[in-house]
Amino acid sequence: MVHDPALASRRFQTELMLTFSRIHQQILSRSAQLMEAEGSDGITPASANALIVLFNARRPLNARELAQELAISEVTVSRFLRKMEDDGWIERTPDPSDGRAMLISPTRYARELFPRLVGVCNGVLDDIFGGLDPSSQHELAAMVQAVQDSLADAMQADAVQAAS
Repeated sequence: MVHDPALASRRFQTELMLTFSRIHQQILSRSAQLMEAEGSDGITPASANALIVLFNARRPLNARELAQELAISEVTVSRFLRKMEDDGWIERTPDPSDGRAMLISPTRYARELFPRLVGVCNGVLDDIFGGLDPSSQHELAAMVQAVQDSLADAMQADAVQAAS
């Protein structure tokens, strides 16, 4: 059998990419599991992520800002926000600086959930990073940032080429 280093490398990269996807799914599953155990009133991990972004912003955000923070499309965030509003997690008010935009804020109901949400987030973070010392966490962060930068560069180059 002929050993092809390029093929072996590509297979390894493919497995690593699939591992990122599996980790993402495990984080969502673990978040849902902890939220259910916490009695978090049927909130989904995606809704929890949106609320965390809103709480961290400490100000109302428009849909574009929220979509950017969550790394999802504005169309997806728009549908998602309708459901969150219907469920009582967020409220939308007109943006005084842009008549076409709405500002999104957590409701009182969501703010009451915040301490439990923090507990769930801390539990997930402990599950993810508990086996890594701070130095290893920083090394991992640098490597993940390099992956993100590489993807961003490729997407930017494609966008520039498409605009030409």
